[in-house]
Amino acid sequence: MDPQYGNPSMRKDLELTIRELSDTYEELSLLDKLSDVLSGMNVDEIAERVIEETTDTLDVATAALLLLDEDEKSLYTKSCRGRWSRDIVITNSDEIIWAAVKEKKPVAFCALREAGHSGYEHAEKSILVCPLTGKMRVVGALVLADRSADAEFFSNDIKLMMAIASHAALMIENALLYRELEEFFLSAIQALVKALEASSLWTAGHTERVTKYAISIGAEMGLSGKELEKLRLCSLLHDIGKIAIPKEILDKPDALTHNELMEIKRHPLIGVEILGGFKQLQDVLLGIKHHHESWDGSKGLKGEDIPLMARILAVADAFDAMTSDRPYRKKKTKEEATTEIVSLAGRQFDPGVVSAFARWVSQQHHVSSP
Repeated sequence: MDPQYGNPSMRKDLELTIRELSDTYEELSLLDKLSDVLSGMNVDEIAERVIEETTDTLDVATAALLLLDEDEKSLYTKSCRGRWSRDIVITNSDEIIWAAVKEKKPVAFCALREAGHSGYEHAEKSILVCPLTGKMRVVGALVLADRSADAEFFSNDIKLMMAIASHAALMIENALLYRELEEFFLSAIQALVKALEASSLWTAGHTERVTKYAISIGAEMGLSGKELEKLRLCSLLHDIGKIAIPKEILDKPDALTHNELMEIKRHPLIGVEILGGFKQLQDVLLGIKHHHESWDGSKGLKGEDIPLMARILAVADAFDAMTSDRPYRKKKTKEEATTEIVSLAGRQFDPGVVSAFARWVSQQHHVSSP
């Protein structure tokens, strides 16, 4: 053995260095894991995952992730564990938590017993508050309390939590910005659709109703939030191709000729051509393109080769068409339309989608399933 390692002082320094390197490696591994996991999540998902990771990492019983409201006058609870409640709102009168947000610095207390602080008036163990500081602003705060065995938060714990809070804040900031852009994009789409429908008395409100029906069917089928949002876009845009169809055909008061019917049937492909340049819509284009396919393959694609969004949209579109007046026919009742759609399951429509549709109709409109 090298003589220098026999020196107790040198050995102690070496052990300390190894321990610090080990802690740093674990910290970097955790942050790398969080970066991968949180990327692409929405705000709710980020909040839940951060609370899960922090409670496990520091072994705390109580934790909460708070977000700053739009007026920046209060913090509302987005996710929590332990003795914190989701209905807790922190105002700027709360000096402890608000100090961390205002100063953009962590605040730690040992054995806090002061009353009157919402959410932690009963906490007698250590409390740590870390601001969630993004690239442009503070978006909230991370609160940890009730650590096991009455342990306090040490400097290395605070350092790690600030690193986690910083990562989380950037992800939340990006998610909030993405949501704002998405809402703007959705509003622009809705305005475009209303302008299209305003040109025809017979199509007014059609897209809004179809979207409502499609989302309801999708929810009944257990689709995720992200899948439902894609379905919403697909539904809102499914008839956008009709903007290129002559108004005299769309508003014709009697039955369409073969050529006119063929012209109208072009609208899904026209819609895809119009929207093809939008990268945000690539996932929904196939739903728009194939929403008039038949389950039995008589129109091209067959069965599950037809995109799920298109299969759901086909049922929602047919239900609205049947229950709405048209220039050449009167509308059916909801009972009549439901009976007809159910009778076409396995031929025109996906049986699984029809089953979910029938359950939804029964729940919402008190229509008995045929």
